This record gives sequence, structure tokens and C-alpha cells, in this order.
Amino acid sequence: MLKLIKSLAISLFIIFPFGQLTRIPIFPPPINLYLHDLIISLLLIFWLLTKPRPKADNLLKPLIIFISACLLSLAVAAFKFSLSEILVSSLYLVRFATYSSLIFILSDQRLKLPIKKLLLISSGILAVFGLAQYLLVPDTRFLSLLNWDDHYFRVIATLGDPAYVAIILLLGLVLVFSTKVSPWLYPLYLVPLLLTYSRSTFLSLLVTILAYSIFKRKLKIILLGLLFISFLPFLPRPGGEGVKLERLFSINQRFDNYQESFSIIKANPIVGIGFNTLRFHQNQPLSHAGAGLDSSLLFVIATAGLIGLFAYLNLLKSIYSHSLLIKISLIALLTHSLFQNSLFYPWVLIWLFSLVGCELHRSS
Repeated sequence: MLKLIKSLAISLFIIFPFGQLTRIPIFPPPINLYLHDLIISLLLIFWLLTKPRPKADNLLKPLIIFISACLLSLAVAAFKFSLSEILVSSLYLVRFATYSSLIFILSDQRLKLPIKKLLLISSGILAVFGLAQYLLVPDTRFLSLLNWDDHYFRVIATLGDPAYVAIILLLGLVLVFSTKVSPWLYPLYLVPLLLTYSRSTFLSLLVTILAYSIFKRKLKIILLGLLFISFLPFLPRPGGEGVKLERLFSINQRFDNYQESFSIIKANPIVGIGFNTLRFHQNQPLSHAGAGLDSSLLFVIATAGLIGLFAYLNLLKSIYSHSLLIKISLIALLTHSLFQNSLFYPWVLIWLFSLVGCELHRSS
């Protein structure tokens, strides 16, 4: 059984960089299943059959509290939305709970898996995919026909969104730096990251460098940030609004999104409108962006209320305390999540929960 679990875990990281290519549309829309959903579900089932004794008990309680807060918000939302809308919305909570099992599965001392190496391979392949897409298919505006944002000469790889590709590459860079593997990997991650033109990720990288210099008490590390900034004026600008770092359109859109978030929070401050019901609240059932807000914490408050926020911050605090690598990775994610709903993005969840499980396994 343990060999099967190991094989499933390895297959999870093999399909990780294929992103949206593994999406399986389920009728009726907007339900989508991913191949990694099936793999993680099977991982959990087979792992439970081995009668495990998880080593991450200190994370189990905060996870249960947060999931319970989200369930409470959905129970209250049942008075506003139809049963089918509540059921569709609750599927993401099921996904979140299933993904969180990676913490416990990968911290199991019986499994000896090179999780960091697997994460580096996965993110490295994603970087290669990004570079190939930029060189071969730089104009991806045709994807707007499938309800994706249109991008021109920006790396979107297999995820369809430059900001989310960039944050995975940044997490890969953090892992490369912390594990002190070959320095030749830095350009593999850094070049496609730069070509995403994701300003939220650029800021996250600078904050990450500053945080690392503070933790390590090595101010000379800040020079890396200055070196990164020096690259920015030399980025190619072949045309289009997306490659302009001084662009204002997306900033204005984000402020509008924040205002909408505050309006929702003001009307539903305690338990929110119901976890993941935003696409129905906004009447955007098919939009890929309709289920989120441009900030993970605002998303939590708007959909699960202040109760959900306190429960979620307690969960993040519990995760944060386990290692320097997790601290730095979480700082990068929290900074990024001020501008994107990255903390609830499926590939980010897989990365974060896998990394936490790996660090718990190492420290046990």
C-alpha cells in the first residue's frame, strides 16, 4: 500500500506543471475537475487505509476550525442561494479540505519521498513550458474566447494567468535558494518570471529578499533586490498594455474590485455571503475570475466573514511557525495575495501543503 501511495504522490508532481491542460469540465458549468483532484483524493483514501498516526496534530485543529467557519457561512447562505448553487460552492471547500490532507500524508515518517526535489522538478518544467509558450505562442489573446484574460507577449505557461505562473516560479526560486542547489537553476526561474510582467510578483520577490535578509541578518542580500530592479528597464516591450510596468488600467480595475469587496463585507460582516459563492453573487457563473476577489484575505472576509478571517489567520499562524523556508514562502504568498487570490489558487495550495508536510517530516 505504501508503494502505491508513493507512486500516486510522485504522479501528482509529474502532472503539476501541466496546469489547466488536465482540466476536466463537468456538467453543468462551472464545475471543473482536475487530474490532480483525483490523485489527491486517491492518496487520501489509500493513506487512511494504512491506519496512519499523523505527526501534524497541531495543524489539524486550526484546519477543522477554519473549515467549520466556512461551513457556517454556507449554512447561512442557504437562505439566499439555491440548493444547487450552495452545492457547487461547497465543492471548493471539499477541494481545500482534500488538498490540506497533503500536510498529513507527506509528513508520514513511513513515506520517504524527496518532496523538495519533486517540487523543484515540477516548477522547473513549468518554467520551461512558460519559455516555450513565450517563444512559440506569444499572442494568447485568442483564449479570451474561452473566458480567459487576453495576454500578449507575456508568459502564461499552462496555467493561463501570468500572475499565478509567476508566484509558482517565485516559490521555486525560494526553494532553490534555501536548498542551495545548482546556481544554474536561477535563470531558469528568473527569466520566465520576468517575462510574466507580474508586478504583484515582482513586489513579492523584493519583500521576500528583504525578509530573508532580516531573518539571516545579512543586509548584503538586499543587493539581490537591487540587481533584480536593475533588470526591469531592459525587459522587452514588443507591444500591448500588459508589458507596460507603468500600466494603470489593471490598477484601476483592482481598486474597483477592492471597493466591491468592501461593499460585500459591509453588508455581511460576521459570516460573509457564503464561502465561494461569489460567482453566483456577482452573477458570473462561467468566468474564470468570477469566483474570487483580488485579495485572498478580502475573499475570506467577504465569503466567510470575520469569523472565517480569524480562523484563517489562526491557521496561517500555525503553518508559519514550522521552519524558515515556510516563513519565507508564506511571506511571498501573503504579499502576492494582497493583489491576487493566490492563497486559494489550487496549484499554490498543493505547493504550500506539500512543503509544510515535507518540513514536518524532516523535523519529526
